[in-house]
Amino acid sequence: MKKISYDELIEIKNEIAHPFSRKISIANVKKQFGKGTLVKYDFGNGLAIYVRQFVLNQDIILSEESFIPGACFIFNLGEELEFSYKDKKKHLLNKNHFFIELASNEFYCETPLKMGKQYISYFIGIKNDLFLKLSNSISDIEIHMKKAFDNSYYILKELKNDTVQIELLENYKNKNHFEDTLKSIYLESKTMDLLHYSIQKTAKILNNSNKVNYDENRISSLERAKEIIFNEYNKNLSIKEISYRSAINQCYLKKDFKEYFGLTVYAMIQKRRLEVSKQLLQNDLEVKEVALKVGYKHSGNFIKIFQKHFGISPSKYKKTTFVK
Repeated sequence: MKKISYDELIEIKNEIAHPFSRKISIANVKKQFGKGTLVKYDFGNGLAIYVRQFVLNQDIILSEESFIPGACFIFNLGEELEFSYKDKKKHLLNKNHFFIELASNEFYCETPLKMGKQYISYFIGIKNDLFLKLSNSISDIEIHMKKAFDNSYYILKELKNDTVQIELLENYKNKNHFEDTLKSIYLESKTMDLLHYSIQKTAKILNNSNKVNYDENRISSLERAKEIIFNEYNKNLSIKEISYRSAINQCYLKKDFKEYFGLTVYAMIQKRRLEVSKQLLQNDLEVKEVALKVGYKHSGNFIKIFQKHFGISPSKYKKTTFVK
């Protein structure tokens, strides 16, 4: 297999300078290697997004290196990715999974990529000092980072992308959003949501300070309950139905759900409804229509809850937000 660097794989199509040091580079895969788009969005504050969506017409080994220490959140929505590092160890990132890759100033890895496979991956790169501040909820994070400096890299636990993460990642699919100043700033807010959520999710799994030592079956049931809520928030879900479908006793569901996720089942349903309602209002739907779509039978009740939660009425929010 031919070994090529990232710079050899691409050709820059457009470079955009947005206000406050924001820089966006939009590139295509060179025709001799295949087709697809690769975007780099540097926020100018120690954070950057990398979007990769491509199919190759030949097998290659992609080599990448970095002289800037920090962390990279890698979300894989396409073909599995196998990363090979300086110590010859390999780490496989499965489809619909993510991990946090810590890197020293001597980082290097190689990734074999196969002809005809669809690769869809999203990277969030963070410089070292900023990452350590943002990820202080992860126990021993400085020790983990030291391991990266000792060995040029360190991988935190691989986890499956859940509904929240997949929904946030949807925002990166349209490359036109990167070219529009207002929409690109909107992407920054979604990136911070994704970053915060993924750090907290990783911390919850890695930390040994949980009040309850959940076994894999219990965690699987709780995650299934959450998935039901996130997919069917607009239905009249009951504790009984959720517990039955997630294979967990009702009493355990109520107790463990609150302890594991920090919210009761009904609070999670309401939170999900409100989050979706904000998105629908941005799509210029009427308040009454939004209320019905997210599961509120009476728009008055929806308006009251929205106002209390966000400190602004749905109609005012609709006027002040931009339409994507």
